[in-house]
Amino acid sequence: MSDTSSFTSFEEMYDFFLAGITDDMFMEMTKEDTEALLEEILMAAIPHFEFPRKSLFDLDLESKTFTVKLTQEEMMIIRQYMISE
Repeated sequence: MSDTSSFTSFEEMYDFFLAGITDDMFMEMTKEDTEALLEEILMAAIPHFEFPRKSLFDLDLESKTFTVKLTQEEMMIIRQYMISE
């Protein structure tokens, strides 16, 4: 088993995204529906990130992780694109 601390999980990205918004819509949804919607938003946002220093497109969809550890700056950029989605 690989060391998951070297990867950023989708859940970490979802938590980071939700901490930056005030939309109560997510509070009214089930956990499963929320995660499905957040994954859809995340997948739509990633291609907008131009010229990332790391390969953001190499995802492990089975374990729901990026195959890299995202920096705070990279997470902020992705969050902005998630908000615009």
